[in-house]
Amino acid sequence: MLVSVVLLILSAACSLFQQNVEVLQTFELRIDKPAEAARKFSVQKDIDTKTKEVQKYQNDIDAFTIRKITYKVTEFAGIDQPFISGTIEFAESGSSEFTELSTITGNHLKEMAEQKLESTIVLANKSVEQKLTQLLQQGSPVTFRLNAITDNNPIAATLVVNIDALMTVEM
Repeated sequence: MLVSVVLLILSAACSLFQQNVEVLQTFELRIDKPAEAARKFSVQKDIDTKTKEVQKYQNDIDAFTIRKITYKVTEFAGIDQPFISGTIEFAESGSSEFTELSTITGNHLKEMAEQKLESTIVLANKSVEQKLTQLLQQGSPVTFRLNAITDNNPIAATLVVNIDALMTVEM
């Protein structure tokens, strides 16, 4: 009976040995198109996703969840009607097999920057979410790319992307 009580206490205490840890990733995609530049463009950035948190708990991660992905526009300079449309994609660094993260349709860069608007990226499907989650959980280097088209040049702006994730770790 004593053994049963001890086992019940230990099983109830298991959740006490877990901790939720926030994992935040922020990166910038810089757009810089002079007046004579092509309307269609692509910019990309390699991101080291091995944060201190992921590194510290690498072998103790029970669950890893992307809670929210957002982006905003900063450092805008250019014409009055700077609309862009396109896709944000990702791939493990070194790979040429990109996966579409989100579509951007008709974003007014100047307005977004002036009003400090933040847009939420809704992931297309579970397989996209799982692929990105796996790369972030492993701390793999990831390449993010913006393929877009603008209706007017010149424009310069920075697209700041924030990935808010939560990992559950065994203590």
